[in-house]
Amino acid sequence: MSEAADATQEKPANTPGRGRPTGATPKGLETRVRIIKGAREALEEGGMEALTTRRIAASAGVKLATLHYYFDSKESLLLAVLEDLIAEMDEAYRQDVALPKDPEDRVEALIRASWRYIQRTRGKQIAQTELTLYALRTKGSEWLAARQYNAYIDFYGHLVFEDDSDEELRRIGRAVARQMLIGIDGIILQSYALEDLSASNEDIEALIIAMRGYLRRLLAEHGKAR
Repeated sequence: MSEAADATQEKPANTPGRGRPTGATPKGLETRVRIIKGAREALEEGGMEALTTRRIAASAGVKLATLHYYFDSKESLLLAVLEDLIAEMDEAYRQDVALPKDPEDRVEALIRASWRYIQRTRGKQIAQTELTLYALRTKGSEWLAARQYNAYIDFYGHLVFEDDSDEELRRIGRAVARQMLIGIDGIILQSYALEDLSASNEDIEALIIAMRGYLRRLLAEHGKAR
């Protein structure tokens, strides 16, 4: 079956940012993965300017019509790229370290795992920054930047506590995640700009101390001290 024939089996989703609906054929899912991979490669190698439909289609080995079927807008494709990046980050973190039970120790382990991942994924980090700036600068695409950062906050927030079924613990986890992201984002840009790994390692140690203390204070304020 050709890609074009496969693509006609389902109608594209109308929900903004969702792209192809679930329930696709195995060949359709494989095609979608190839398109996302092509978009990631273009974004990481050449930035937003290189993220053209022709380049993505060529990298994925599909026709332009097939690409437009699976992703009816640049934003829907970028959302899929973002989800793929976060899924990869989640897998990398979980393989890198077994998170301790103590929340403060978990925060420290998360920051260290994050820094190790950042050091070996320079292209991805710059691509994610460019994705944020594109969304903020493009009228009508601001929602993508909000989706991006909410996804990061959810990712870190859910990992702060071994069990975050308590609503207050979830709120505290997200508060800590926001501060972690503020620190990590700043260290990423400073590290790449100054190319001073020694200073960046010191900054990571300072962030760990600050986040352990912040978490301890939040838990004590809300009677959740352990």
